[in-house]
Amino acid sequence: MLESVKSWWANARVVSRANAHRTIAAFVVSLGVAGTAAAPPVAADQILNPDPNAAALGAPPVFLGPEEQQILLDEIESYFNTVDTLQSRFLQFNSDGTIYQGDLLISRPGMMRIDYDDPIPFLIVADGTFYIFVDEELEQASHIPLNLTPAEILLRQPLALSNDLEVTDAARADGRLLITVAHTEEEDLGSLTFVFDENPLELLQWIVVDTQGLITRVVLQDPILGAELDRDLFRFINPWTVRDDTN
Repeated sequence: MLESVKSWWANARVVSRANAHRTIAAFVVSLGVAGTAAAPPVAADQILNPDPNAAALGAPPVFLGPEEQQILLDEIESYFNTVDTLQSRFLQFNSDGTIYQGDLLISRPGMMRIDYDDPIPFLIVADGTFYIFVDEELEQASHIPLNLTPAEILLRQPLALSNDLEVTDAARADGRLLITVAHTEEEDLGSLTFVFDENPLELLQWIVVDTQGLITRVVLQDPILGAELDRDLFRFINPWTVRDDTN
């Protein structure tokens, strides 16, 4: 689903505000991309939950009281603030039922790269300033200010779950922890839920819900923390820009 790919972090307001190459209406029309460019096959035992609209966990979550929640938030902040880089394969579950795979690189603060496996023709790059959505098939790139996307939350270093962020839910279930955060002043940026393994504390997946209710779940596969990553991986030079060198 094209919209789900771009909505990993961006939403309708952000896309229009940034004057992206395609409008949301165009995305709705082009949802057939998911059908014409079939997602790569995924082994059944790799799928934690094939329905992104289902609950993240099997057992009903137990919501945490204020004191326990604060202890947990302190632990999560400490965890994130020791993570400078992350690289991982991932599975992306889209609201239309399609599943994409690819490679994820994160270098905090501010940088991220998402390469989708063929035949999905998309690339996402966060270069510290912009969230850049690249459609290689259409030879187009959309630049969205990074601070207007929920990706900015994940890419903060240090990460503080306070100030301009609000923790809207904190729960425990099946040995996992769920923390949902949203911007306090930018309600139309949607919400971001982190899912952690509790013991030891480890980020497993996250779920983005936009203001239209579209849910995109990203599941990490064997993430590697602390590897040295080339900063050039987080730079995007538009190869389709026509330059007039006569001036």
